[in-house]
Amino acid sequence: MLYIGNFSYNDDSDSKDNYCLMPCIVEAEDAEQAMEKFAEHFQQIRKSSDLLDGAHEIYLDSLTELEAAPTEPVICQWQKIVPAMNGLCSITSALPVVDEDSDFANAYAWGEDEDEDDGHGHYDDLEEIDEDSMAESEPFLLF
Repeated sequence: MLYIGNFSYNDDSDSKDNYCLMPCIVEAEDAEQAMEKFAEHFQQIRKSSDLLDGAHEIYLDSLTELEAAPTEPVICQWQKIVPAMNGLCSITSALPVVDEDSDFANAYAWGEDEDEDDGHGHYDDLEEIDEDSMAESEPFLLF
């Protein structure tokens, strides 16, 4: 399966309101393995580059699962950044024009484990979502 993770973070090294978007793609057996690969990749980037120096909390906005590379274009995520009272706000929709009954693609959100809430979220907390439940407040990865 192909997984497209749409990640975001505020660059804390910039004093102005900002929002950094980071789509990332990987082939994996399942969503949990994809999330492990993404986390390892971001940790490696953090160690070997200054790209994520201002990223202290990386959020998963959506995770799209595709059975194979599509032969027709697929919008994996639609996102709008708007001003809010305390900075910027993101409105996100995964697979916005794909039929909910499609077997070709699925979307996942970052959820909290109801049995074990340590306040940090984990890749094993993925849950299949509908497009109205994309907002999340817990980070995917903390540096």
